[in-house]
Amino acid sequence: MVYHVYVGSYMGQKGGDGIYLMELDTERGSLELVRSYPEMSSQPSYLTVTRNAVYAVSELEEGGYITAFRRNPYSGELSEINKVKTEGDAMCHLCLWPGGHYISAANYKSGSFLVCSVKEDGSLGKICDWKQHQGSGTDKERQEGPHVHSTLVSRDGKRLYAADLGLDRIFCYSIREDGALENCSEDMQIQLPGGMGPRHFVFSADGRFLYLMTEMGSRLFVYESKDGGMTFREIQNLDALPKNYEGFHAGADIHFSADGKFLYLSDRGVNDIVAYRVFGETGLAELVGNYSCYGDFPRNFCITPDDGFMLITNQKSGNVVLCVRDRETGAVGKKLAEAEVPQAVFVTVAARG
Repeated sequence: MVYHVYVGSYMGQKGGDGIYLMELDTERGSLELVRSYPEMSSQPSYLTVTRNAVYAVSELEEGGYITAFRRNPYSGELSEINKVKTEGDAMCHLCLWPGGHYISAANYKSGSFLVCSVKEDGSLGKICDWKQHQGSGTDKERQEGPHVHSTLVSRDGKRLYAADLGLDRIFCYSIREDGALENCSEDMQIQLPGGMGPRHFVFSADGRFLYLMTEMGSRLFVYESKDGGMTFREIQNLDALPKNYEGFHAGADIHFSADGKFLYLSDRGVNDIVAYRVFGETGLAELVGNYSCYGDFPRNFCITPDDGFMLITNQKSGNVVLCVRDRETGAVGKKLAEAEVPQAVFVTVAARG
């Protein structure tokens, strides 16, 4: 099996070329660079990929853009369609909604997020809504104001959730037919203990459970809904750090395996990938193990659709690593290949053809 791999990197004097296209051959266990797109990139720290399109953030200190690219599903090559200038600073995350007609973008520095329409040809349309959070958290250095780090739409497509690292809160909004949002009641919001810093989160396949990785606390929070996804209540809270670890840590990414049986976290500073077995009936997670990321500062990772491999971006060591993944035990195995990408911060994989 051959997959297309898309990598996003920070740019600049010591950075990379922005967006990279690579090919992963699972039979050979190889990862090979096809080309990069420096002329079409502007700090693309997060990408969303479909069969025919790629969407990229521009993580600029002031203002930003979402850029839409046409993707050739056979060659993987990209060509720019259009870009939309947005309000808010340091855009860091994108979420393409179910159905593909809207996309939401999180602005970390300004603590805001927006919703943009997506046209049938994959191009970006108008801005449908924009939300600015207010307030501060318990940590006066890291949480001096709101910092929206990610957004995600519920499995039924009726609600949008926004994780705010600065306010220790996952905000919940109801979605209107035109892509605009309305504030939900207080009991539908998810409040975390002070200083946790929620970053990225995922839903179980049936939408009953929500799994959150916190950046500042390096903890996994598990929430359950017993009313069809209207409200979520905490049922588990696990420390993702290795036993007796006392150094710097900053939780980053979170993903399920394709079969939904295992959940993975990346933790910078610790420089590991944490694996959990997830029990579908209860939603509870059980530690499988902590595994090397084969680099420094694992910002982002992904799992191939066949569940056999994991790709990891290590920002400080500037490498993209291909590892074996055990489908039965969930363990992350040996390094098969790696590619040099300065300031690599994002990776995702897509089928060829």
